[in-house]
Amino acid sequence: MAYTICFLTAFAVLLFFLVYGLMHVSSTDSYFNCNRQLGWFEFGNSFAAASTSLATVLFFFVTLGLTNGLYILFSPLSFLLGTWLFGRFMLPRLKEQHYSVSNDGSRTLGSTLGEYIKTRYRSQLVKYTVMIITLLGILAIMLIELFVGVQIFDIFLKPEYGEYALYFIAAVAFIYTGLGGLNAVVQTDKWQFRFMMLTAFLLIIFMYYTYGNPIASDRYFPPIWGAHGVLSQNWALYANMVFVNILLIPSLLRNWQLIAATKSEKEIKRGFQNGVILTAAISLLFVIFGLLFFTVFSDAPKSMNGILTIMAESSNPVMSNVLFPMLFAACLMALLSTVDSSLLPVIQCLANDIFPKPQKMQKKVLYATYMIATLILTVFLYRVVFKWLNFDIISWLFTIFSLVTISSPAILLACFGKDSILRTRTMQLSTVICTILGLFIALAISICGNNISGGANLTIIQLNTPIAIIVSSFFLGITYFIVKRRQRNSIRL
Repeated sequence: MAYTICFLTAFAVLLFFLVYGLMHVSSTDSYFNCNRQLGWFEFGNSFAAASTSLATVLFFFVTLGLTNGLYILFSPLSFLLGTWLFGRFMLPRLKEQHYSVSNDGSRTLGSTLGEYIKTRYRSQLVKYTVMIITLLGILAIMLIELFVGVQIFDIFLKPEYGEYALYFIAAVAFIYTGLGGLNAVVQTDKWQFRFMMLTAFLLIIFMYYTYGNPIASDRYFPPIWGAHGVLSQNWALYANMVFVNILLIPSLLRNWQLIAATKSEKEIKRGFQNGVILTAAISLLFVIFGLLFFTVFSDAPKSMNGILTIMAESSNPVMSNVLFPMLFAACLMALLSTVDSSLLPVIQCLANDIFPKPQKMQKKVLYATYMIATLILTVFLYRVVFKWLNFDIISWLFTIFSLVTISSPAILLACFGKDSILRTRTMQLSTVICTILGLFIALAISICGNNISGGANLTIIQLNTPIAIIVSSFFLGITYFIVKRRQRNSIRL
């Protein structure tokens, strides 16, 4: 009975998204930016839904909470710090340097990261380098979501049919996103997040009402210091969080798309704040639920699959027939909200930055072509990463963090550097070389750590982003000051 209800729930969710996309086919003009009329509330809900991914919040945070307690919420709190720094220092600079005029005559920020990089560096090579690496990061995000999505379908399907679930999920997400554009993504994200939040509240209420509070206080706040302290055992994890969450805001293409679609700078700041606070709130709820669940069901496998299996087979009818389908649907929504929010910026990047100004194809046909090509590439990379290179979910998750942030030094330099320095040939070539160097360092550390057995491998992988960012930024900064000194000396002469 529970499995039937869950299948019908999943089918209804997918059908709703597909119909919504068909009903909201946007014009080409508003396809990517919603006519630049996005408000802070929609911004925040879409940002939070996209950030509440199946791989991180509903899988990674739930299991990490068992060893880190509520200290794992350091991740969304550092994300909040990154948002504040972006709004306080970077957003005013972006407003000065790069804006577009919306339909009502008001000024809004530029439309794509690629346009901004090209404007600041005056270099196609720098633009293509940053955008291609950023695209790899977005594809990596979609891979991890689909990988975890296949796993949650394992409770229904035989292992040999798992990839069919992957293709089905990917196709549905690609179809409704391609049909509806940013408007469909934002509107579905809003309802997805509300449902995920409702599910988390009901799960916690049910656990407390049925089982009381079985968690000892030291499970919420385990010791920080000492041989078995949280920081002593997981220092590399928290170092990774600091680097990733502070640099993530300016490097994600979906953020640039939301910024371009939003009415004003004030709405952007408020939208980011609202989105990060909602992300922290839902992360807190699912971490508490994970602590409650695994304290009561201590023998259950420590994964989302373990939770779903126990709930599906429970003799309690509320858990098996109500909460289990709701949690499964919430997992599906978390997957879809992350995939669609990653997919549309990919199509925008391909259409506007990588292959601009198509001559012989209508834009909607071109977008559909890019959509299909991205779907095929995503499935191919899925097999490369998880079948041939044998990455597991945790190793690949930290590899993703490095891929999506490695271009941040080049982006920050574009924001705060002087025009006369950025546009020199030396600085342009250095930006390309340092960004590619950071990418290779991050990938090399990830592959090396993935091939080492034992507990040390995860620590090595978690350090990939900090090391790659530090090395890349160091050489980029050295080049910048060398060029600056040369220009100063030439002026004196």
